[in-house]
Amino acid sequence: MAKFDSNTVEAIKARIDILDLIGRYVELKPVGENWVAPCPFHQETKPSFSVSPARGFYYCFGCQAAGDVIEFYRAINGLSFPEAVEQLAREAGVELRPETPGGYKRREVKAECFELHARAQRFFQNALAARGAEKARAYLDRRHISHDMRERFGLGWGPDSWNSLKDHLQQLGYPQEAGVTAGLLSHNKAGRVYDRFRGRIMFPIHNLAGQVIAFGGRGIEEDQEPKYLNSSETPIYTKGDHLYGLFQARRSISSEKSVLLTEGYVDVITLHQHGFSHACGVLGTALTPRQVHRLAGLAKEIILLFDGDRAGRKAALRSALMVLSEGVSCRVVMFPEGEDADSLLRKKGRDVFADLLANARDGLAFCLAVVRENESPKEIMRWAVSFIQGLKEVSWQAFYIPKIAEGLGVSEKELREAIGQPGTTQSPKAIQLHLCGPAQRDRELLSFAIRFPQYLERLEEYHFASSLCTQRGREFWEKLLQYGHDHLLSHLDEGERTFFVKCQMQQKASPEAELEEWQGLKEFMARNVSKTRRKHLKMALARAQQDGDIGEVKRILAQLQDIIVH
Repeated sequence: MAKFDSNTVEAIKARIDILDLIGRYVELKPVGENWVAPCPFHQETKPSFSVSPARGFYYCFGCQAAGDVIEFYRAINGLSFPEAVEQLAREAGVELRPETPGGYKRREVKAECFELHARAQRFFQNALAARGAEKARAYLDRRHISHDMRERFGLGWGPDSWNSLKDHLQQLGYPQEAGVTAGLLSHNKAGRVYDRFRGRIMFPIHNLAGQVIAFGGRGIEEDQEPKYLNSSETPIYTKGDHLYGLFQARRSISSEKSVLLTEGYVDVITLHQHGFSHACGVLGTALTPRQVHRLAGLAKEIILLFDGDRAGRKAALRSALMVLSEGVSCRVVMFPEGEDADSLLRKKGRDVFADLLANARDGLAFCLAVVRENESPKEIMRWAVSFIQGLKEVSWQAFYIPKIAEGLGVSEKELREAIGQPGTTQSPKAIQLHLCGPAQRDRELLSFAIRFPQYLERLEEYHFASSLCTQRGREFWEKLLQYGHDHLLSHLDEGERTFFVKCQMQQKASPEAELEEWQGLKEFMARNVSKTRRKHLKMALARAQQDGDIGEVKRILAQLQDIIVH
């Protein structure tokens, strides 16, 4: 991911008013010192979306969407963080300064890759319309892909030649190695350069800014191997980050608050051609968390479309689990065996397909049914524990545990015990710093560090990190120390960002309340340090007794006595 120095990011935040930017997407109304509106990230009737211009943050009390002006722009437009920074920097007139000395060179290489892909796409499009592409056009006709869709998705033809694109790019003044770097040309074993895509229908892959960043090539001959050839990773394309057709579908997805996710380039195009313009597809690899995260910025719900065979069910299960674990609503459509979106739409038509979507199965119910049908009782429990522990946010466990226990026919008490939770629900009094669960306790501790950054140095003096129980809590603390309170937000994942902003949006404490909270925290940390020291001394005592070292035993006992007295 591209990095920018903190001054660049802060300059953007200073020049772009958060109320002005968010006001382009929702109607904000003043309530006290904040402004509220219906949340643009989920459907609701009462406004729970709050913007604090004084703090420069927004927070939704319904879906927990949170962040600053850059994060809002990123999420509402489905962009990556670097893409959001670059676009807002242009709007604000801020010069982008790369953080590393080699940043300028990398930008040059990326810019050339974008140019080469734009040139290649025009070359492939022209080739599709020229003599020699009759078979390619006949293939598209057989697949019933209209000329409008060919234009909309920029389809082309890679001529069945070793040098067509290479020669074209050279005539335009591009060196061969630039084409290799861009993934359009390849080296053979002897070092000679040749066209990577030959004799293939070309499907351009766009980023959300509409730039071509990669290609998928589909062979049209029966014996052509591989049938699909995709771009390799390049300076502008990372596998698992992008989705086919997302650029064309982005506006429909935003308005529908839903996305149809399928496999295959032709399936996506056929869906669009039949009016399902909120469809996009995975790119030759299994669905990734990064792709889910990208879609979650645009859609409230992901509807997975999969073939009904065994491989399709397996892929659907894996994808549904990933979507759910990322906190996104999910439904699943399994096609009749031997059918896919393209064949079903052509044979049955739009209305039958729309009925399939209307009756799509709830994602969690689908997963539970597949697991229940195919696994032993032991494996069912193991699966349930794995899923719950894999949730991105620990707080979601309270929602999922009862549903999973009921759906799988297992004991909720046994399931809670298997994942390390008490078998019964805690009373409100249990949510106290010294009594609550590890994750909640870490949140209480870190909340103080976020709300009162002036105490960071003193927290370090009291070995604050040793009081944190979870790896996630310790990682957050390390980020806070590394980047500082003012520059932390862009380095947090979605769950961390929500937590950080929620703490920031809390009502400011009085000096008396702040001091009381600090005193309580100091006492807790001191007790924790003593507890840890006692534990280590007892371990050392056991070793000394085992070794028969009487002197060491007496010394450790004296230290333990000193801790007890004080």
